[in-house]
Amino acid sequence: MKNSKNQYIERNIKADVIRGFAIILVILGHCIQNGNGWDYFINSRYWSNKAYQFIYSFHMPLFMILAGWFAYFSLKKLEGDKRKQIRFLAKRYFLYIMPIFLWTVFEFARGFWLNGLSTIAETVWKDFFISFISYFLTNLWFLWAVLICLTIVFVMHFYLSDNVPLYVLGFLVLFFIPDAANLGVYKYLMPYYIGAFYINMWLDGDREGIRKVKTLYEKKPVMWLVIFGIIFVCLFMFYDERAFIYLTGYRLSRANWYKQLVVDVYRFVIGLVGSLFFMMLFDRLVEAFKSYRWPVLTTFGKNSLGVYILQGYYILIVMASFTNNMVGIKWYHIPIETLIISIVSLVSAIIISKIPVLRILVGKSR
Repeated sequence: MKNSKNQYIERNIKADVIRGFAIILVILGHCIQNGNGWDYFINSRYWSNKAYQFIYSFHMPLFMILAGWFAYFSLKKLEGDKRKQIRFLAKRYFLYIMPIFLWTVFEFARGFWLNGLSTIAETVWKDFFISFISYFLTNLWFLWAVLICLTIVFVMHFYLSDNVPLYVLGFLVLFFIPDAANLGVYKYLMPYYIGAFYINMWLDGDREGIRKVKTLYEKKPVMWLVIFGIIFVCLFMFYDERAFIYLTGYRLSRANWYKQLVVDVYRFVIGLVGSLFFMMLFDRLVEAFKSYRWPVLTTFGKNSLGVYILQGYYILIVMASFTNNMVGIKWYHIPIETLIISIVSLVSAIIISKIPVLRILVGKSR
């Protein structure tokens, strides 16, 4: 019988393993998009790439499920203490917004440096300010997605008594508001985060229905792993460009709302099934190899936020400057690119996280 401390350690290992797996998939997806040469990128051929489709069918929902699941543990510690609640939310806003702001400053400074100082003189400051704010509000969009979802569950949990009808109303309203400024992506990912938060809360509260589902899985985990794997494969057979949230959005249009609804439902279901399958898979693998600590994946998992931030800049600023001019790129170039970017991003994230004045760049508190 494991003590509670060991159980907590095991849960953390599983979560970090899954995060590590997911962040490597993020890098692989970005390398497929930006590392196959300029012609491949400019003609958007990555949308039809099956490996790219596989990654994007579930990897961001998987991140959001983990984020929502562990958000419950954070908020649980704040019950009944208004001061701690406000301090917690303020700290999270600082940890997420400051990296976005600083990297936005970096992007604009880099742009001025590349285009020459004359750019500043030619720029109307009002237009510059609007452009900066616009970029700031869309830069590093996944951080915004997590922050928005955290804010929603924070307000609903502490101030609106987890009002279910209000959640349902809000969910329905999302179908009719615009998708601009990444809102479509945020709307798509919200149910994963919010759902994981409340499932964890109900499990902690020993709610009968959720407890029965958990018991059902624990009795025959391998069977459920196989079932979800088969369902995921079957669903993936229908995955095409229409399933990408970046291409088809989320909002129900007047002309073809029923088609959009089918796409939205399909996209959500495959994201959920794929996420659950890989969570079950790594749950079984970690359990099967209890003495193995999964050092590579757990290190990536613990530094996943920093790796996410840095890998995009390494790919777009450094790697793409080489690969854009390449012709006849072979299939094995992408794994090599992914390996290099993964190692460089991880090492950089670890080094930056150890420098007090720079830690905030990778989402670490002082």
